[in-house]
Amino acid sequence: MDGSPCVVPAGSVVLEAGYRNQVTTGGGTSTLSTYPSPAIRYGIIGGNESCSHPASSTRAEPAPISANVRSGVRNARRRDWIQHSVRDRPWLQDALEVFVTCRRGIPAGRSFTGRGSTYMLGYSASVPVNGRVGLTTTQNFSSGAGINGRGAMARYFSYQPVARRLVRGRKHDHAAPSGATHASDAPGGPTGNRALFGIQQSAGTRIVLDVEFEQNLLPAPGFNQHALGVGLTLRP
Repeated sequence: MDGSPCVVPAGSVVLEAGYRNQVTTGGGTSTLSTYPSPAIRYGIIGGNESCSHPASSTRAEPAPISANVRSGVRNARRRDWIQHSVRDRPWLQDALEVFVTCRRGIPAGRSFTGRGSTYMLGYSASVPVNGRVGLTTTQNFSSGAGINGRGAMARYFSYQPVARRLVRGRKHDHAAPSGATHASDAPGGPTGNRALFGIQQSAGTRIVLDVEFEQNLLPAPGFNQHALGVGLTLRP
């Protein structure tokens, strides 16, 4: 979820896709690639939006998470959500989101894709400072499942506040900086803190391209991460 309170107009469809490559360093170096990350957003009546993320694919190196007969990668997870626009005013836009990530991935319990379904409730708000600068915040409360210190499956709760500053240029938008805190990332796990910088570029009236870089600012020992992602948004 991008944390935007903007909802697709009723009867309209927005298509999204992207690629993300995450690098983890510590006792060694591993990479996790996720693609094509498709999303189908559909505006419905009453200021509501329905969104479905068909299952994406992941590839992990040096140890693959899962395998698919066709592409060498198996579908990892499916995520669906409903977003409701609370207020759409010149001085404030905010929305409530409810979304579910369904359990997918093989072998079960050996990766984030196979640890069970995740449920999340979120609130997003955006306030303009002037004609070029805006502030956005997202507050997410989630319930997930993972492997605890005893090697057993356990459910845990997480609070994930996010803050963004948006600066609009003539043809593109900058999100600089964006910060998120996850408490926690796993049953009994440490708090994760991340910063993100992204740029969006309009390519005509119906296409938006974006690129972003993410860095774990206060990683747990032996668990430093950074990621690079690119995306495409299309309104047919």
